Amino acid sequence: MKDYYKILGVKHSASQAEIKKAYRLLAVAYHPDKNNGDKASEDRFKEISESYIILGDFAKRNAYDYTAGHQKNYRGQNIEAGKPTPITYLLLFKRIKDKVLHANGNVDKNNLFKVVDDLLTDDTIGFLIRVQDIATNNLIIDEILTCCIFLEGSLKASLYIKLKKLANGDVRFTEKVTLLNKQTDYITIKPTANSNEESLSKASVIMFVVFLLFFIVLIVVAGTRL
Repeated sequence: MKDYYKILGVKHSASQAEIKKAYRLLAVAYHPDKNNGDKASEDRFKEISESYIILGDFAKRNAYDYTAGHQKNYRGQNIEAGKPTPITYLLLFKRIKDKVLHANGNVDKNNLFKVVDDLLTDDTIGFLIRVQDIATNNLIIDEILTCCIFLEGSLKASLYIKLKKLANGDVRFTEKVTLLNKQTDYITIKPTANSNEESLSKASVIMFVVFLLFFIVLIVVAGTRL
């Protein structure tokens, strides 16, 4: 994972104003128009722009920090953040999913919900629907549905409402959620009688079930379309 803070030359605790200032200075210094089309400068400019797209927006920065393990001790308000694409959001949600899958079963459910919920705003959903990159939107939905396996009750229901809106009438979303809920109802992880006895860890079981569930969902949903 790229270190966007390092690329912009700021600390992890930098304010939004400091990030914006660093971006502007670097963007001017490495802008292709000022470097006679130098390839190295052009590549550097692209990295700088990519870093600001993520760190320049509060919700995207929050999601990035969550997946990178940085302390979320910054303050600030949302500001204009360049031009993100559906892939930008897909990568962020994928990183969040990967983070929880490798957390050894130690997932802060409230924290996970807040990160996903803050990133999946109505504005974000509206943007993703307008762009009409249906394939990417479906991948985003799958990443978030995986995260929802670690949530319960009202938290999961709240995200389902947003995902249904993002699905924009696609009946496959309802089928996925229905199948996923039916399968997760059967998930139980029983403690072993002997603590010294070798067994799969809770995290390993969860990861196995997650991937198994989505194979089942994809096969069944694909079968209904044949």
